[in-house]
Amino acid sequence: MIYFIMRKFKIKNSDIPTEYRVEKSTDNLDEANKFLSALSLLEESDNINYFIVQHDFNEPLILTKEVA
Repeated sequence: MIYFIMRKFKIKNSDIPTEYRVEKSTDNLDEANKFLSALSLLEESDNINYFIVQHDFNEPLILTKEVA
């Protein structure tokens, strides 16, 4: 199992499309949660959110919407 810490950038009330980016990947859930907590505490922008996506490689990972 692998965990991706995803960054979502979305300006509210804007026509700019939502942007997603992988900030970190790890196979350790505790490490993923710690990194997520740190990023969430340090982020000052209301337009940026972080969340964890887990993937087990049984099928391709396709990011079509926020899963958190």
